[in-house]
Amino acid sequence: MKRFIFRRERMLAFFVMLCIGTLNAQVVKRSNVPAPAFEVTGSIYPWEVHDEGIDLILDNMTSIAGINSVYMLAVMHQEHRPFNNDKLPGTFTFNHNPIRREWDAEDSRAYFRPDMSLYGRIKPMFSKYTWLNETDWLKLVLDKAHARGLRAGAEVSHTYIPVEYLNQHEEFKQRDINNNPVERPCTNHPDVREYLVALYGDLAKNYDVDYVQTCMLLFSRSDDPVKGGTCFCESCKRKAKAMGFDLEAAIPVLKDNPYAQPQLDNWRNFRKASTTEIYKLVTDKLHEVNPKIDFRLNDLNDRTSGLALEELKNNINSVHLSTHTEQNGYQKSDRKSRIATTKYFMGNDIPIIPGVPTRLLTTPEIVKSSIKISVDGGAKGIGVKHYDGSPYSLLRAVRNGLSEAGVTGFTPIMGMEVENMTLTGYTPDKFLIEPSVQTTSKGTAKSTFTNPSGVYDIVVSYADEKGGQGSLAVSVAGKQKASWKLTDDVDCWKRKTIPNVKINTGDEIELVGMANGSETARVDFIEFIAQPVAGKSKASAKAH
Repeated sequence: MKRFIFRRERMLAFFVMLCIGTLNAQVVKRSNVPAPAFEVTGSIYPWEVHDEGIDLILDNMTSIAGINSVYMLAVMHQEHRPFNNDKLPGTFTFNHNPIRREWDAEDSRAYFRPDMSLYGRIKPMFSKYTWLNETDWLKLVLDKAHARGLRAGAEVSHTYIPVEYLNQHEEFKQRDINNNPVERPCTNHPDVREYLVALYGDLAKNYDVDYVQTCMLLFSRSDDPVKGGTCFCESCKRKAKAMGFDLEAAIPVLKDNPYAQPQLDNWRNFRKASTTEIYKLVTDKLHEVNPKIDFRLNDLNDRTSGLALEELKNNINSVHLSTHTEQNGYQKSDRKSRIATTKYFMGNDIPIIPGVPTRLLTTPEIVKSSIKISVDGGAKGIGVKHYDGSPYSLLRAVRNGLSEAGVTGFTPIMGMEVENMTLTGYTPDKFLIEPSVQTTSKGTAKSTFTNPSGVYDIVVSYADEKGGQGSLAVSVAGKQKASWKLTDDVDCWKRKTIPNVKINTGDEIELVGMANGSETARVDFIEFIAQPVAGKSKASAKAH
């Protein structure tokens, strides 16, 4: 059996994290934040916390989209971020990240501080990047979210053991009917099972998580034994035999006739039993540590992979539906049926939280339609998919959609789409990611304030581009309230707050942009946030 050898670049990081992880065990103060009446979740990745800062991320999530529950990817699979459309590769980049345009997430790395004493032969692996190992990202997110009264959790993503590790330990891999290895671990292997139980137990014991969400991949999404169905590994053979099913003897029969009975049903039932068992093992561990932790199933697996929801009613506390294929630019017709099917198997007491796409080719209309279908179908929340690739316009559509769907506690955003204002020198720039206006010299956008008179924070969404030093200014009723230079050169979208401005119904709102070099003074939206108490209109502006 080959011993796993770490690459040289990871050795130092591993030993540092090993020492820290071993010392991590401590008494955790529990927040135990209950689920809101309608839960709006959002994912957070460690690199975006590093780049944008957790305070800004939470500001944007809560104030723009109305998110009241966040989760950090404790173990993240390999994937290009932000997610791209297969037909438009490389088109989509981070919209509000000032450090990087994209990021290739490493394969199944841990972004928390594991207690290594809890693990057996398989242990969590860490990033090769020092800056990703210097901070306990999960604790940071949980602490900051809880300080705001938000619900907060962790997610164990698609893959939880790196393929690089599996390639050096073939005995952990699943096998197809022809004994070919499949690049995912088999949970019937005792070491894999031990690792998963330790992982979930570690998160529950050492972190103040209100819930743990998982979309970990188990068996393949095929219940055809000769067309991609798994698993036929040695661990499965031994386990099946102990359960009274001779999998070894069934293999040649199914190869000859994949519909042979009772072999086909026995194999499918074995997969169901194995899947049910691993979910029960990890949820039992979670609830042993803290019965108040919510185990949230992300239904990336389905019945063809052996998932039997009806067998897990007493273990699963909520279900997140991976219903975000509307990101391809059209409203899917199966959203309603997905919710109804899940309710059929789980009952009405298990909260269902469908995903709502806010990235790629989604439009505000699709976001709002997806929310309306979800609410009408009896969903108890939605999952915003995902903040890192979401333009501000689609995050605004979330809150507006919740309000339009009649969800209590969510008010619509009050503001002006700049492209709909009276423009002089500004022209609409309807590029793919964020509709806005731009100018090559001086641009002016004007509109009349039609909301009730009062004191408002004015928030301007704009782009600070490289290659120039443009400027923006905002006036109300002919009086300038703020002006600022676009000198950050971060090539991303930002928001500037001008606090405590007195605005009367009928006042003219004017925005003036001055281009410079290749910077086009691009602006998207002007938001007005009513203040509960009177403030001074000459208060200094702040940027974020």
